Amino acid sequence: LEVVPQFIDKGNTLGVLMTKLSVLPEEVIAIGDGVCDVTMLQLAGVGIAMGNAEDSVKACVDKTTLTNEEEGVAIAVERAILAEIRPAEVPLDQLNMRARHALMGNLGIQYTYASEDRVEATMPVDERTRQPFGILHGGATLALAETVAGLGSMILAKPDEIVVGMQVSGNHMSSAHEGDTVRAVGTIIHKGRSSHVWNVDVFTSTDKLVSSIRVVNSILKKK
Repeated sequence: LEVVPQFIDKGNTLGVLMTKLSVLPEEVIAIGDGVCDVTMLQLAGVGIAMGNAEDSVKACVDKTTLTNEEEGVAIAVERAILAEIRPAEVPLDQLNMRARHALMGNLGIQYTYASEDRVEATMPVDERTRQPFGILHGGATLALAETVAGLGSMILAKPDEIVVGMQVSGNHMSSAHEGDTVRAVGTIIHKGRSSHVWNVDVFTSTDKLVSSIRVVNSILKKK
């Protein structure tokens, strides 16, 4: 039993909220399961009924999700919002900012490009990433490759999946010297349901190939 003031319902309350926030109906998704939710579901650009909703409610909406016992709201959010995020919209500046205190930031790694099949990043050859005698440390190069492949797999993974590194191996063909900035280019060569395989080539600023690295990521379902 829900008790509300006369002439007040979820639909006109949503309307007031949209006006205050300057939000258009097509920018709103509403999820409900009861008859009292119908006006709200019809006002929203996308109305989604829970799987346990009455048939009269389901008849008034655009989509139906699973029941409340099957995490129907989470599924609706994943399908209607998260699945719509495109690789071109990946906020590289935000990713770089958030990682400034992690390994990536400590090594000076910066993402510069990201798509579904290619990711690029740069890393300076300085006191953080060089060997004592002034050339790029192989371990830092592998960390750069894993960073690039990790983002690539995260772009490809579904909303209910996580990415963990499984294997990394590389061949170092030449050196990069202190003061230079190397560029890593990662391309996916295998996209499986449970694993991704990436090839990451690392170049100097003059496009000399320094290392070629193979990274294998495991794709796991969130628990």
